[in-house]
Amino acid sequence: MNRVLGKGFAVVAVGVLATAFTPACAENDQSIFINSALFPSQNRQNGCVYTDDPTQTALFKGKVDAAIRDNYTSVLLVGSQLITRGDDANARAESNRVHLNGVVVRVTDPNGGLIGEFTSLGTGFINPQLNNVPSYSSMQVVTIDAPTLAKIAAGLELGKTKLVVANIKAFGKTVGGVDLESSEFQFPIEVCNGCLVSFATGDDPAVAGVDCSLPIDANAAQAAVPCEIGQDEGTPCQLCQDRPICRTP
Repeated sequence: MNRVLGKGFAVVAVGVLATAFTPACAENDQSIFINSALFPSQNRQNGCVYTDDPTQTALFKGKVDAAIRDNYTSVLLVGSQLITRGDDANARAESNRVHLNGVVVRVTDPNGGLIGEFTSLGTGFINPQLNNVPSYSSMQVVTIDAPTLAKIAAGLELGKTKLVVANIKAFGKTVGGVDLESSEFQFPIEVCNGCLVSFATGDDPAVAGVDCSLPIDANAAQAAVPCEIGQDEGTPCQLCQDRPICRTP
């Protein structure tokens, strides 16, 4: 199991000595799997709320505005197909519950050319499957880190987009001490320059032009606050005043 820390630094078990002291990853990558990336939550009464329900709406392609955001995060739904090992009759504790610890990500162009590679830590917990039905947990992780997004966005003209692919492997460990890694999940993401900024909330009927220092009218249809500023949904210009593009329509 590779862990890539920062720019291209991988921690890898090497040789017999390393193998002796490092728990081996499960060879069977069917044990855990990434089911989907989740669509921005529609339950926003107490922030954006996600559950472990596999019927939640999936997001089939992400979008991130590099003019107002430095990375891209995903809420992933991760499943476990591990069977129950606990046995009450023999006082044997359940060992196949899984702690999710993060993801390893390779960001490539659509033809597979490598752009960036990194590890993003996350957290989640999955119980064993029940009656051959997988169990699930959601986990939020970075799927394009800041150095990679900066590389993709370099020279990208205002209003233009670039398509990349995040190739994601989830990893974790059972409470019994077995390291696990999923197979690779491919998730397309559009990187754009200025495409998600909304100036509709800065319309002042009393004066001409746009004023993004105005408070957001909570009753306005276009005033919905995104789960993550600058990705997947329009962002009112009031929420990104630290960026030049949000001050100049």
